[in-house]
Amino acid sequence: MKDDASFYGNEAKSFLVRYNKMFFNNKRGYYVDGDTTDHASLHSNMFPVAFGMAPQREMNRVLDFIRSRKMACSVYGSQFLMDAIYEANDADYALEMMTKTDDRSWYNMIRVGSTISLEAWDNKYKPNQDWNHAWGAAPANVIPRKLMGVEPMEPGFDKVRIKPQVASLENAKAVIPTIKGDVSLNIENKKGQYRMELTIPANMDGEVYLPLLSKKYEVKTNGNIQKTTLAKNIPFISLGNFSPGNYTIVMNY
Repeated sequence: MKDDASFYGNEAKSFLVRYNKMFFNNKRGYYVDGDTTDHASLHSNMFPVAFGMAPQREMNRVLDFIRSRKMACSVYGSQFLMDAIYEANDADYALEMMTKTDDRSWYNMIRVGSTISLEAWDNKYKPNQDWNHAWGAAPANVIPRKLMGVEPMEPGFDKVRIKPQVASLENAKAVIPTIKGDVSLNIENKKGQYRMELTIPANMDGEVYLPLLSKKYEVKTNGNIQKTTLAKNIPFISLGNFSPGNYTIVMNY
């Protein structure tokens, strides 16, 4: 098993180097669709970002291209677009994509009269679509996983990462069920103060992050000064590991 893990790990690293060498256009700063074309699509850029394949040093240029294409993908593809945007830590643009109201939006599904997510953005894109497609409900998993930022780091939810990206939302609240119990977050996000009430259930550890909103800040947990470090390569503050319990985390900045 260890030999297999080592073999496939090395293969993955080798493939990543070959992939980026072939498809990433250094001059343009984004991925192209093939080795014989200069054409670039939203898809050829959102997939490598969503799957953690884009070099960190090029992330801003790739994200600029992704933003320029807006929602130029199907409802099915929107899952990977949203994952890519949050992977690039652009919470503001992610929120914009989830709440926009044009015909390529989840709002439009409500506007046309559906009570369940559609197969396509609108009948004009697929006249024979059905109106009960689970793949159209990307926000149902994106909101708890990415916007509220609760994702498992170990099997069975032995450990979770808690890294909210609520963007401009002033209030965000969620109770996220897991096999170990509910992870509960209640966030108040107002200028000058970011407040998070957090519950981690028994038999679970949490790796907690706050967004880096200012160069100067002070964080307290349950009224006590919290030790923090700047997260590497991402605009977040790491608070370290938290054991099960109830916490009130306040960041003044």
